[in-house]
Amino acid sequence: MSGVDTRFLEALRAIRNGEWVYGKDTGLGHLLGDYCTQLGLPRSFGDPVCGRINCTVVHEGSPYGCEANALYRFYKGFIKIFPVYLSVHLFPTLFFQSSRFIQNPVQTILRVLLASTRSSTFLGTYIAIIWYSICLVRTRLGHQVLNINQTILDNTLAPLVGSMLCGLSLLVESKHRRGEMTLYVVPRALFSFTERILSPHQKGRWWEAIAAESVENIAFAASAMIVLHAVYKDRFMVRPSVRGLLSWILKDELKQQEIEDKAYYSSGDTTPVEEEDDEVKLEIIKKAL
Repeated sequence: MSGVDTRFLEALRAIRNGEWVYGKDTGLGHLLGDYCTQLGLPRSFGDPVCGRINCTVVHEGSPYGCEANALYRFYKGFIKIFPVYLSVHLFPTLFFQSSRFIQNPVQTILRVLLASTRSSTFLGTYIAIIWYSICLVRTRLGHQVLNINQTILDNTLAPLVGSMLCGLSLLVESKHRRGEMTLYVVPRALFSFTERILSPHQKGRWWEAIAAESVENIAFAASAMIVLHAVYKDRFMVRPSVRGLLSWILKDELKQQEIEDKAYYSSGDTTPVEEEDDEVKLEIIKKAL
């Protein structure tokens, strides 16, 4: 999604690993030197012997500054992801809420377009914030104002600040989508955290890959079990799109479960739940969304 050239990524990894040193010839000048030639820029812009990597190289040859680059990254990300989000919001509506679409097609289409635009704006903002934060730290403040060592800016401070601030883009999304993002981000954060802790102890032993895959499978199975249990016992706990998909896949099983529940309640062993309770729950869920 970022569209960064692989040679630029290799240069950043070399900076992180200490193989790229500003002011010294470490034999890696060709990485960005060839890239600069391709962009029509002087090779010195990407030569570590000549000093810091010029911002024009970071901007893929754009001469209009860091702010213009951030806007361009936003536009590029928005245009690229919009068809994806349009499909994500449109297909569930067509498949699982077809009656609503038939009854009020204009309002449904507008709602889908608004949701797709909001989600695309979120991702475009995410990309723009991280790019501008990096430029702000490594150039505007760190280099031009505070005169901090460029190696520290490029391998630590700029990526750190950019990664922290880009999360603010989540405020663009609706409240229930923020919860979904959290459910995605937290496991990834735990994965990154455990990987950094365990990586020094990994020796390439035969059982390590098997153990990692087994833990991942167990975690996925437990998560799927919780969602399926919620669909069976209290379907209003599950998000409408997921509920609709699982209800379609498990329509026979759910119908059988409904028959068993009716038989259980009609036996007189317990008091049946009033039908109004489901309607009340549905209204509560709609208001929350």
